[in-house]
Order: sequence, then C-alpha cells, then structure tokens
Amino acid sequence: MISKRGLFAATAAGAGALLLTAGPAAACSIGDFSANAVAACDTSTGTPMAAITVTDKDPSSTPADISVVLRMASGMAGPAVGSVHIAHPTAAGVTKKVLVEWKPGYQWYVQVTAGNLHQQNLEVLPASPDTACLLPVKPSQAPSPTAQPTKAAQVTTAPTTSRPATPSPADSPTGTVLASTGGNGDSTTIAALASAFLLVGAGGLFVLRRRADTGRH
Repeated sequence: MISKRGLFAATAAGAGALLLTAGPAAACSIGDFSANAVAACDTSTGTPMAAITVTDKDPSSTPADISVVLRMASGMAGPAVGSVHIAHPTAAGVTKKVLVEWKPGYQWYVQVTAGNLHQQNLEVLPASPDTACLLPVKPSQAPSPTAQPTKAAQVTTAPTTSRPATPSPADSPTGTVLASTGGNGDSTTIAALASAFLLVGAGGLFVLRRRADTGRH
C-alpha cells in the first residue's frame, strides 16, 4: 500500500517530467518565426541575389537553424539553396538574411529546425517579383577632352625662275643643236667687214699691178 508521502513524491516527479517535456515545445513554437513575403533584389555581393529575411522571437533563446528550399512547380520541396544559424534569439527578435540565387517569379520554403521542431515550414513562402534583378549602373566616366586639331603645315614652295628652253633639233634650220661658243651678232658683222676690206685691198693690188705691167711695155 502506497503511503501519502510516496504518492505525493510520485505526483511531483511526474509533473516535473511533464514540464520538462512540454517546456521546449512551448519555447520553440513555429509562431516565433517569421519571414518576408517578397524576396528583395540584393546586389551587395556584385551578383543579383534574392534576399530572404527571417526573424526569430523565441524568448527561451533556443538556437535555430533556418534553411531556404526552392519550391518546385509541382509544389514539392526542391533542393536547399541557402541557410543561416541563429545562435541566440531573443524575445525582441533576431533577424537574419539569407541570400539565394535570383530567379524571377520563384517561391521558396523557409524551414525551421529548433528544439522539437525539425524542418518545419513557415506558412509564408517568400516569392520574387517576375522581373530581373539588375546591378546598379555605374556612373560613366567624364569624357576626356578631345584633342585640338593641329593646323596643317603650310607648304612653302620656292619661286621658280623661267629659263629659256633649249632649242630642240626641230627648231634649228639644219636640224642640229648648235653649242653656244660665247659669241654674239657683233662678231659676225666684224668678220664680214674684214672680208670686204680684204677683197677691196686685193682688188686694188691687182689693178696697180696691171698698170705697172702696161707701163713697162
């Protein structure tokens, strides 16, 4: 027969065990976790990424592992594409961001593993807009000043002096080119006068000689 003291001890032990079992379940409620409904375009890494933000408001500070899983067209969970660990959640909330490859118009499951929760999906499925995630355009560099056109160098040509053309064989009456001897028209005139005087002198000597021969006879 169980005494009152034994019954009381058994009841206290059972209640303590029940509290220990129920404690983690109450502390790690899936309702302590939330995620953004729209995945934001994030280019902080230099690559277009989808930013999925998860907040943990677990007051017991139970560590949690968050996984982001691609939702397939069939609705089934696909491969895990990102994850984050929340080491010390607080009742005020600890927010972590998971970056996954940007896919326009896609949805992702957010799964929580913490305490007695094992890969439990959040009700919210973050989705990306059906648009491209573009990198910001870098400001274009200021155009460099264009080089001033150089003036064309002025070409100065030396004046040419006209020279008398050398007569061709066709220009000469005899068909030959006469070399210049340095003489001019005056030399020709003097030669002609000398020849005339020579003829006159020879003629006079001939006449005088004829007269002398006639006087002898």
